[in-house]
Amino acid sequence: MLRGMSDRAPLAILVPTRGEFEPYRALLPDLRPLDVAGPWELYEAAVGGCRLLLILSAAGPVNAAAATERLIAQFAPAAILHGGSAGAHNPALMPGDAVIGSRFVIVAAPGVREARIARGLPGSLIRFYRGGETVSLEYIDAGAALLRQAETAAAAVAAALGPWQAPGWPPELPRRAPALVSGIVGSADAWTVEADELRSLRVQYQAECEDMESAYVAQVCAMHGVPFAAIRVMSDNEAACALTAEDVPIAIAEAGDRAARALLALAAALAQAGD
Repeated sequence: MLRGMSDRAPLAILVPTRGEFEPYRALLPDLRPLDVAGPWELYEAAVGGCRLLLILSAAGPVNAAAATERLIAQFAPAAILHGGSAGAHNPALMPGDAVIGSRFVIVAAPGVREARIARGLPGSLIRFYRGGETVSLEYIDAGAALLRQAETAAAAVAAALGPWQAPGWPPELPRRAPALVSGIVGSADAWTVEADELRSLRVQYQAECEDMESAYVAQVCAMHGVPFAAIRVMSDNEAACALTAEDVPIAIAEAGDRAARALLALAAALAQAGD
């Protein structure tokens, strides 16, 4: 444990990819690796006198859920924060805009829910056992107090950031300050790029954006009763301006940097509130 940390429960940030993790190295001068979590890449820093753990999960639902379970089982964090890049489902959201997750859903192609229901299974894709009971949820809502703190932190960071300069901004659209939306984050082990599919998913789930992890992290946190917050910054709006293969890592890195700043501002606010 770093000098100056309190002995209260740590905060934790789960980061999906190396590109999204890299900003933390510059933003946390005391960041150091910990060799205490088996194969997981785990790091430690201090924020506001509170111990902050950061785990690099790798992209995708299984990796994110497993890393969340590891954090909770080994370290019992007071809250798990999560974020990085995402693709817009809301056609008005552009690269650099941020979604603060107020609700988390697992999205699937049309027909998946109907096929499950027709076979006597729950339509929901969020399901787990807890206390001997089967839990099946259409969605998981963020806690109201933590959501408000995330909104405040994201707004403060967005106000200090300029317009998006990385790839992905539609050339016909004047650049503007980043917008913030509190709303539904949809998760799937996919990167949806076709305009018709994006519109269909938007109608079905009303999600503001799509990522590969948030709903799965939320599910594990819900199993354990651990507070959870997610802030996702748009790296792309594929319907408005498709990214090339060369654009993708640049856009993800820029979105990851903006998300990291917002999550650290939130962690600092939580640490101060816990004093």
